[in-house]
Amino acid sequence: MTRKWRRTGLTRADGQLALDDWSLVDDNGRALARIYKTAGGPRDSQWFWSVLVDAEGRPFNGGTGYEPTGAEAKAACEARLRS
Repeated sequence: MTRKWRRTGLTRADGQLALDDWSLVDDNGRALARIYKTAGGPRDSQWFWSVLVDAEGRPFNGGTGYEPTGAEAKAACEARLRS
């Protein structure tokens, strides 16, 4: 199974495309994880990550958190998914 990070294609409140919003999808297009850069508040400019499946690939809240960079947020997600 291959996985690929792609932009979510969501728009911000101002109508612009959210460039710092990504989903990890599998070969079938199923979303496995999501990351996005926060704007405002105490975690401004940090990257939120969320794993949408468990280690066996079943729907589940596989964890959430914050990282300082997008690369670290991607790595946090990938570490929680089975190979």
